[in-house]
Amino acid sequence: MSLLGGNDLKEQQKINGLELKINREKQKLDKKLTRQKILLGAFLVDALEKDSVQGLKDYIAKTLPEYLTRQTDRELLKGLIENLGGTMAADNNEDKSNIERNI
Repeated sequence: MSLLGGNDLKEQQKINGLELKINREKQKLDKKLTRQKILLGAFLVDALEKDSVQGLKDYIAKTLPEYLTRQTDRELLKGLIENLGGTMAADNNEDKSNIERNI
C-alpha cells in the first residue's frame, strides 16, 4: 500500500456514490416532467373532445402542423389534425426534392 495514495480509493468510492445519487435524482426528475406532459396532453385532448374552449380546435388544427418538425411526428398526428379540420402540408424535404428536380 502506498504511503501517499491510501485515501484515494475511499474518495473515489464517495464520488461514485454521489454520481449514482445524482443520476437517480435526474431519472426521478425526467419521470416527473414526462408525467406532467402526459397529464397536460390528456387535459388538452379532453378539452378538444368536449369542445369546451372556444377556438381551441381551430387553433390546434392551424398551428400544430407548423410545430411538428419530424416526419414521424407529422404522420403520427395527421389523423388528429384532419379530425380537427386542419390539413397537413407536404413534407419540406419532399418540397425541396421537387424543386431540385425542376431546376
